[in-house]
Amino acid sequence: MRLWRRWLQAAAVVVVLVVVMPTMQMARRTWRTDRLPRLFGRRLQLRSIEPGKHRVQRRLVQFHNSFRSKVKPQAENMLAMSWSNEVAKDAQRWADSCELLVHDNATGRTVDTFGPCGQNIFVATQQVPWYFAVKTWWLEKEHFTYGGSNNIKQVGHYTQLVWHSSHQLGCGLAHCAHAKPLPFFNYVCNYCPIGNFLERIGHPYDSGPPCNGCQGHCKGRRLCTNSCPYGDLWMNCRELQRSFPAWLCNSKTKEGLERLRSCRATCMCHGKITYP
Repeated sequence: MRLWRRWLQAAAVVVVLVVVMPTMQMARRTWRTDRLPRLFGRRLQLRSIEPGKHRVQRRLVQFHNSFRSKVKPQAENMLAMSWSNEVAKDAQRWADSCELLVHDNATGRTVDTFGPCGQNIFVATQQVPWYFAVKTWWLEKEHFTYGGSNNIKQVGHYTQLVWHSSHQLGCGLAHCAHAKPLPFFNYVCNYCPIGNFLERIGHPYDSGPPCNGCQGHCKGRRLCTNSCPYGDLWMNCRELQRSFPAWLCNSKTKEGLERLRSCRATCMCHGKITYP
């Protein structure tokens, strides 16, 4: 009944490697079609992109919400993201592990209220702005067909970025100075609740007029705010609720409370946007 297999599949996406030549330095950037940044001037200071700083956290949330509001076709149930220190702690721990192009396991990405969360990874041989990392994930949309058959290895970063019910964001950054064969900077963002359910990869959100699926709970006329603070830990909670609502959600026995804990989104988030 658990979602572990689906969570593991959802996290199994290919990560991005972008190499920036060490002789290049940065003060401003331009963009080329090959997605490699052209760098000039002084090198970007690491402290300016450390996600432990509130200013950087605000920018990361803004970047994500900006891209989420621009999907095509438009989304009627796209939740606005907010920063979570708990989620960021897991992302930072994994960034510090300096595992090159490897995802954390489900246990390492687990948050009590949501279960395992999603994860995007980006690496570069020099510091680059977070915007570059997030936009690189976003540009996988060029390989994505809404409602069609999609290869998660080509679009998995994009679909997690725009998964409608993911609304808690936390990111980490580490300089892996002793990595072989080359030192690199490890950018990691975790997303709760998890997205990228394989059976819904072509439908990461419902298409329609913005906020049509959350009327009265809209931010900036684009993103929904009626998020659920929980996730279902069983994959069949909705089916159980339809057939046995009192047994699932209202029993006060020890077993009943365990069922409620495993299906809190279904039992406690009526009228809110839940996953998948």
